[in-house]
Amino acid sequence: MLDSKVKLAEFDWMYSDRPQAPFIVQNELPDENLIEFIESIDYPKPQDALELGCGEGRNAIYMARKSINVTAIDISQVAINNAKRLANKHGVNVNFVADDIFKAKLGSYQFVYDCGCLHHLAPHRRLTYLDLLDKVLISGGYLGLSCFAWGKNCADEVDDWEFYNSGFHAGVAFTEGRLRGLFNKRYDTIYVREYKNGIRDTIQGLEFMLVCLFKKK
Repeated sequence: MLDSKVKLAEFDWMYSDRPQAPFIVQNELPDENLIEFIESIDYPKPQDALELGCGEGRNAIYMARKSINVTAIDISQVAINNAKRLANKHGVNVNFVADDIFKAKLGSYQFVYDCGCLHHLAPHRRLTYLDLLDKVLISGGYLGLSCFAWGKNCADEVDDWEFYNSGFHAGVAFTEGRLRGLFNKRYDTIYVREYKNGIRDTIQGLEFMLVCLFKKK
C-alpha cells in the first residue's frame, strides 16, 4: 500500500540521456571506499560479492578485475545493458541482473556493496532492505555502503513522516546517527565517515556522501 503512495526517481532516462551526474560522467571509476576495502590488508578479500543498485557497473567491474565473483543488480535495464558493454570492454565477467532487488532470486555472498540504493528507498522499505541483507550476506560478512549525507544540500533532508507528504523524491539524506541506528542491531559498525576527496573533479571527490563499513554479527 505504501509503495503506491510514493513516487521515486526513475533511472532509465538518466542512463539514456546521460546528464552531468558524476556517476554518469565517470562511469568507469570505482568508489574510493570500495577500493580501500578490497585492497586493505585489514579485511579478508571476498571471493564473491553482490552489488545492489549497480548502475553501469563501475564498482562491479572493478571487483571483477580483482578476481572476485560478482553479481550486480539494478532496476534499470538501460543501465544493465550499458554495464554489460563496459564489462566486455574490460574483458571481465560479471553476472549483471536487471530486476527489483526485492523480487530477484539471489544467492549468498561474503560482501555486499551498495552505492546509492538505500537512499532511494522509501522509509517503509528499509526493513525489507534489512531482511534482504539477512538473506544474502553470510554471518561475518561485510556490508559496504555509500549514501547521501545530511547537511550537504545534496538530497531530501526529511524525517520519515515528511517523506510521505513531500511528493517526488530524488534521494534521502542520512546522518551518521541515523545510519548507525538502522544497522546497529544486526551489524558491528567498522566506520561511518565522509567520502574522501580522492581525485579532484571526479566521483572520487564526493564530500556530499557518507560511506560506511559494517560487519554482520
